[in-house]
Amino acid sequence: MPFAEEGAQLHNLEERARARLEELRPEGMPEQLRWTFDRLALPLCHPTVDRLKPTNVFMFRQLCAAVLRHERLTLELEELGETYESETRNGTQIKSRPEVAQLNETFRQIRGLANDFGMTPAAERGLSGGGQLGFNFPDPDSPEGYLT
Repeated sequence: MPFAEEGAQLHNLEERARARLEELRPEGMPEQLRWTFDRLALPLCHPTVDRLKPTNVFMFRQLCAAVLRHERLTLELEELGETYESETRNGTQIKSRPEVAQLNETFRQIRGLANDFGMTPAAERGLSGGGQLGFNFPDPDSPEGYLT
């Protein structure tokens, strides 16, 4: 089908991505989770990417929940700081807040799930096949043919 204007095809792909997002978005999500889901899912729903499928929407929702948790913990730690002082029989000790461990664990969860959806640079390279060297067999009748 020919397109009348330059860029019309891209516009059509973006519309298809939004339609796919609407189709896959779970119902009943809280507003912040829905906003995060839409923000992260839209590029994955693009027809040229197509990484969000009905079978993996549950795990993608978990990724979005982890992102929200990470953002909340980051804000808390920015306000409170990463350490606190505790008076013990041995004197004053500086301790790490429990939120630091939670933030680190949440980041590990995000990294693992994002990798599953091809959302990290390494995963992107793996999905595109870039960086993998293929076999190149020379023609047996060529001067390099003695290598085969």
